[in-house]
Amino acid sequence: MSIRWKLYLTIVMAMLINLAVNHYAALTYKEATRQAAEIREYTTRIVTGALTSQVHFKKQVQEWKNILLRGYEPGMLEQYQGLFEHEEAATRQRITALIELLEEGSAAIETARSFQAAHHRLGIAYRQALEAFDPRDPASHLEIDRRVRGIDRQPSSLIDEVVASSLAYKDAKLGQLEEELALTERRILAALVGLLILTIFSFVLISNYHIARPIMAATRVARRIAAGDLKGEIPRGGRDEPGQLFESLRSMQKNLRISQKRLKHERKSLARRVKRRTRDLRFANEELARAAKAKDLFLATMSHELRTPLTTVLGLTEMLKDRLYGPLNDAQEKSLSTVEESSRHLLTLINDILDVAKVESGKMELKWDYIPVAQLVEASLRLVRQPAQKKSLQLESSIDPAISLIHGDSRRLKQVLVNLLGNAVKFTPAGGRIGLDVTLGENRKSVHLSVWDTGIGIEEGHQARLFEPFVQLDNEPTRRYSGTGLGLTLVNRLAQLHGGAIEVESHPGQGSRFTFSLPWKKARNLPEKVEIRGGTLDNDDTPPENLGRIHILLAEDNVANRGMISEFLRHQGLSVSVALDGPDVIRQATGGNPDIILMDIQLKELNGFEVTRELRRHPRLAQTPIIALTALAMPGDRERCLEAGMDDYLSKPMGLKELYRRILDFITDR
Repeated sequence: MSIRWKLYLTIVMAMLINLAVNHYAALTYKEATRQAAEIREYTTRIVTGALTSQVHFKKQVQEWKNILLRGYEPGMLEQYQGLFEHEEAATRQRITALIELLEEGSAAIETARSFQAAHHRLGIAYRQALEAFDPRDPASHLEIDRRVRGIDRQPSSLIDEVVASSLAYKDAKLGQLEEELALTERRILAALVGLLILTIFSFVLISNYHIARPIMAATRVARRIAAGDLKGEIPRGGRDEPGQLFESLRSMQKNLRISQKRLKHERKSLARRVKRRTRDLRFANEELARAAKAKDLFLATMSHELRTPLTTVLGLTEMLKDRLYGPLNDAQEKSLSTVEESSRHLLTLINDILDVAKVESGKMELKWDYIPVAQLVEASLRLVRQPAQKKSLQLESSIDPAISLIHGDSRRLKQVLVNLLGNAVKFTPAGGRIGLDVTLGENRKSVHLSVWDTGIGIEEGHQARLFEPFVQLDNEPTRRYSGTGLGLTLVNRLAQLHGGAIEVESHPGQGSRFTFSLPWKKARNLPEKVEIRGGTLDNDDTPPENLGRIHILLAEDNVANRGMISEFLRHQGLSVSVALDGPDVIRQATGGNPDIILMDIQLKELNGFEVTRELRRHPRLAQTPIIALTALAMPGDRERCLEAGMDDYLSKPMGLKELYRRILDFITDR
């Protein structure tokens, strides 16, 4: 028989026994309840009889008083005498019925019989007194009152005792009844609890014998098999579930022995494959690392090689436009502007490539600050105002009055807006309109910077590819618009770094709207005016007196840059000496007394880092300002310069006025 049927039979037997006990308990309780009802009815009749006797007796006494007080009135004597006799008979009848109800030997029946006898004597006394009563003689009234005065006290007291005894008898009976009911309930409860305990105990015994013991034995077998012991014997059982379980364990143990042999073989084969794959992966990782290193080296080399000549081009252009070589005519002025614009466009492309590389490698870090929105908008529009005027484009802007400051990296936010505005200028035909709107989101938890135009628009099928690197909408050989396709990629990455997102809405022939969304929370307890970090600088720095006494040591290995920078500084009234390589820098710095050292990094023999560390070992040069002038602009290059001991960092191509201002800052701080 299976465990299931054994449990079914156990439960059925327990239910049958439970039904039998419950039936017995119900019958017992029903009989107890019936007896309780009879006792309650019996005691109620006793109390009712005692109270009724008391009431009739009180009325009998009252009617006697009425005979004495109003019996002289005509016709009243017979009326009151009849009522007296009626109440007397009722009292006698009620007390007799009460005595028949009461148990022999009880205090109540003795008191009732005493009252019955006293009541009989009282009736005789009343009738004897009435024989001498003359309604017409007032003196007889007084005489009869004197004779019967006080004779009703004993019966009255006895009837009160009868009522009290009856009530006490009732309370005693009911108390006894409650005790018997409680005893009956305790017996029924004890029977039910005993049955429950017996059922549970039986169920536990059966479960332990037919379920727990086989399961424990099967568990021991399973643990042994899990521990790897596949040689032990497994007991045989019957045809029930435990027997089937043991049979399954024997089959499992047998199959595991076979699988273990196969597994050993597969493990050896897998070890060989893993070893081969690991070797292949190691080679692949090494190739990837070499490729990444080669990419970084290529970007760094490309950046350096492009920035170095651009430094000369932009520097000489700036010097020419500042008329350091004499006056210029309009054609020369226009040509220099074209050279400068083309050079800066090339520099922008280089910076975009490097910025995308920084973001992709996770090396770009934002410098967070609170930025005045109005200044950010004006600074961004200022950079595209000249190309917009060339195409007769109308520039518009609007700012929500509720937005005064936003939180972010001012330089990178400005870079995003300038990129978007530059695209708007590029793709908007002459005479069109472009704009920059700053609004709050619907939940007032975000700020939207939207750049819109009335340009050529973008087809919906192309919008999803806008933010992919190196993607342009006119990639044909005859394309009309220049660019690398990295601008919007960089914009998207910078938006994500700020915790925001960028969306595009465009219709061909109608224009486009790029919306840059940033998290926003109203700034509190901040100064009303906050300067944008990295903003434009004033050119009204007043040079200190005796500027010609300031000695600048310029370390630069490029002939063109060396000549251009030294000539510019001499035009500003500074004394300049040049060093061609690392040892030359150390020799001139230790032998002379330079006030400021302009340090290129990629010098011959000793690089700028090594030269700086060597110079810092000299006590006289430990505090001499050293400004890095380098075409190294990859992530971490600035930090490497400052860690080597340099005081400031300028990446090429730098503005000559910016270089001059940095020099003045160090001179002023001395």
